[in-house]
Amino acid sequence: RSMYDLSLLVEFGRPRAWYIDGPRREPVRLGDWVGDVNQGGGVNFFDVHFNPHAHGTHTESLGHVVRETRHAVDLGISPWLSARVVRIPAPKLLTLEALRASPAALFDYEALVLATQEGDLSQRDWRQTNPPAIEPAALAWLAEHGVRHLLVDLPSVDPEEDGGALAAHRAFWGLPLGSQSASEARYPGASITELIQVPTDCVEGRYKLNLSLAPMQGDAVPSRPILFPDGNV
Repeated sequence: RSMYDLSLLVEFGRPRAWYIDGPRREPVRLGDWVGDVNQGGGVNFFDVHFNPHAHGTHTESLGHVVRETRHAVDLGISPWLSARVVRIPAPKLLTLEALRASPAALFDYEALVLATQEGDLSQRDWRQTNPPAIEPAALAWLAEHGVRHLLVDLPSVDPEEDGGALAAHRAFWGLPLGSQSASEARYPGASITELIQVPTDCVEGRYKLNLSLAPMQGDAVPSRPILFPDGNV
C-alpha cells in the first residue's frame, strides 16, 4: 500500500469519548430563510457543533493543560516526520517496561505511532469504559530521548478519571505534576495525537508521517495523520 490514513472520521451523531453525545449540525435560520435545501432553502448552510477531543482524531498542544493560550496550529510541525509504528497490546496500562522492550527503544524517529488495540475502532464508543492509558514514566522516557510527536489509538494517554492530574500528558511536555504554567514545560513544541486507528495491514517499522492539522485555533484540533512507507518520499 502506498499510504495509511490513521484518522477516524468525525461523524454527525456518533459519540466516541468523554461522556458527551456525537457532533451535530443545524441549519442557519435568518428570519424566514433557512439554510437547508430539504426545508425549502436554496442552499445548505449549516452550523456544526463538535468537540475535537471527543469526536475524532485530534492533535493536542501544550495549551491543553496550561493557563496560557497555545494553539496546536502554531506548533510549526514539519510536513514530513520520521516515524515508527509499534504494536503493543495494552489491556489496561501501557508501561515503561513494555516500551523499553519494544522497537520504540530504537529512537530512530521523531514521531511514535502506538497501536494498542485490536479490531475496527471506527465504531467504538469509549465513553465510561475506563479505556487503557499510558504510564507517565513511559512518556517521560520518550520525551527525554527526543520523541516530540506521539500518536496513539486511545481517547487519551491518561485515564478517563484521574482527578484532573493528566500526569502522562504533563510528562510528555516535561511539566511538573500539577503545573499549569507553559514556562515550566521542557518540551513545549511537542504534540499528542489521540483517537487514531492504525490499519491492520500497517506493519511495525519505519515510515514517513504527514501530520496535517485543521486550520483553526484551539489547544486541540482535528487532524489527519498519513503514513507513507519510508522509501516512497
